[in-house]
Amino acid sequence: MQNKDAVSTRKGASTRDRIVAAARHKLIEQGIEAFGLRELADSLGLTLSNVQYYFKTRENLLLFIFEQEAARDVAVINAHQHSFERAEDAFCAIIRDLVTRWRGDSGVLFSTLGTLALHNKTFRKLYRFTYTNFYAALEGPICQMNPELPKDEVKLRVRLVTALIDGSPLQTQVGKDFLQRLQAQAELIAKA
Repeated sequence: MQNKDAVSTRKGASTRDRIVAAARHKLIEQGIEAFGLRELADSLGLTLSNVQYYFKTRENLLLFIFEQEAARDVAVINAHQHSFERAEDAFCAIIRDLVTRWRGDSGVLFSTLGTLALHNKTFRKLYRFTYTNFYAALEGPICQMNPELPKDEVKLRVRLVTALIDGSPLQTQVGKDFLQRLQAQAELIAKA
């Protein structure tokens, strides 16, 4: 994806991070159609070859952005899983933070990844990998709330909860108690 040798120095890591942050912002604000390496380089005051030193292609940069975003979701799950006394409280915090993320920039990025996955094998592979990791991370909190559940039932409930999270960005006409209601429904699925 990225040129690993390019980030072996602090300056290299800093430049790479600037490129990624600007690219992420551009992708969220302007969409995939406006996302090009040359325009990105110009906006950062870099040459195209400098950007390509870190990310050879537009696809490499996009994949890196999506991978980072997916890792952040798994980190949210892992951070909350053991930070509460009650498993139910940890689960509600996980759902709250994931829904908040998905109703913001993360939702835009994952929707873009989903669209790209429809037509590109490389993005489809990342999409599947991302969800596989997400499901695996979410199994732990559900098992903590309901340790007697058979493995197949845990997997089904993980997918149902994920469907709630995935669908939340599409719900634009919601009241202020939407997040609490969604958390309650997710908890019912996990515990039932």
